[in-house]
Amino acid sequence: MKDYYKILGVDKKSTQDDIKKAYRKLSKKYHPDVNGGDDVKFKEIVEAYETLGDDKKRNQYDNPNPFNGRGGNPFSDFMNHFNNQHRRQSRPQKIVNVDVSPKESYIGGYKEITFKNKHKCNLCAGTGGKKNICQRCEGIGSLRQKVGTGFMTQIIDTQCPQCAGSGKIIIEPCTSCFGTGGKEKFETIKINIPKSANSGESLRVTGKGDYYNNFGYGDVIFKIRVVPQDGFEKINNDLVYIKNVNYKDVFLISDINIPHPDGNLNIKLPKKFETNKPLRVKGKGYLTGNHIGDFYIKLNIIYEEMSVEEKEKLKEIF
Repeated sequence: MKDYYKILGVDKKSTQDDIKKAYRKLSKKYHPDVNGGDDVKFKEIVEAYETLGDDKKRNQYDNPNPFNGRGGNPFSDFMNHFNNQHRRQSRPQKIVNVDVSPKESYIGGYKEITFKNKHKCNLCAGTGGKKNICQRCEGIGSLRQKVGTGFMTQIIDTQCPQCAGSGKIIIEPCTSCFGTGGKEKFETIKINIPKSANSGESLRVTGKGDYYNNFGYGDVIFKIRVVPQDGFEKINNDLVYIKNVNYKDVFLISDINIPHPDGNLNIKLPKKFETNKPLRVKGKGYLTGNHIGDFYIKLNIIYEEMSVEEKEKLKEIF
């Protein structure tokens, strides 16, 4: 376990004012944006102050127990853990819509997606420009607030609104990215479309989102939209295909060739059918869990002028 008192250069009898003064002095000395600064040392100083600068956390640090490694009440331990987990999970997200055809959903597999993304600015190396330590949060990036009373008292850390959690304020913005730390450009990556994917499903790719100068690269959330294409449509677990049939073919042919993601199907036309009632092929739809849908064929009768030969053939039939 790290010796936070040694890191801040104070002893166990030091007051909160002593700890705060020590932190201010060391953070200004080792801040990464200061000449001679040390990023690793600065993080240790912030970590030490976040513990010793809070009475309850300091008490837990000074009085470890065999159950969870720290003293204090279990409710406070749980809430601190919850707040820390929430902060770690609050990664910036970028939403990108991905149009998937019914056939792509049926088969699944990799698909190349090209989208506009914000990358680290080369001129300022992603910093956004020259910065100073935020005076409101003193470089920590968060503000502390006491909530509740008695046993239910909890210290909650909230993001500093002045520096947006970075602990630093830009005083001279970069002339290339204007302080954002990033420049937009197109990027192409492959994502794996799951079989039987539905509209509304999302795929997360970590670290491929926009660049933020106070965080790094965020995540991309690819939101799937299954859209009709090439006559195919996905309706729940069923695959639907619209087949245009010339009215003369209804009399001249007995079966039709229908495309399907598994391969073309030869469908025998029934002697009697209605265009408003699609033909059904069982078990040729989408597989979801233990359930498989069906394949429906909607016949769309179209009119086209017949040749003399076709007219003679129809006369023979009738």
